[in-house]
Amino acid sequence: MNTKEALDRYLGKNTRITETDKGNGYKEVCDLDTGDCYTIRMKDGLIERVNNTMTINKKINVETTQGYKQLLNG
Repeated sequence: MNTKEALDRYLGKNTRITETDKGNGYKEVCDLDTGDCYTIRMKDGLIERVNNTMTINKKINVETTQGYKQLLNG
C-alpha cells in the first residue's frame, strides 16, 4: 500500500499530495490543499509522523528600538 492510498483510507477522502523520499524509510509528504508538509515513516501500512523529533532551531536577529536582539525560532 502506498502513502496516498493509506491517507485516503484514513481520512475518507481523495487527498492531493506530493511525496519526496528523504532516505532511510523517511518521506516528506505535502498536502497540496492546505500547504502543510510533514516528515513521515511508513511501516506495515501504518504512518508515523516523525518531525516532532527533528526540530531545527534557527537564530534570527531582529532590530528593535533598543538595538538588535537575537531570537530562537524552533
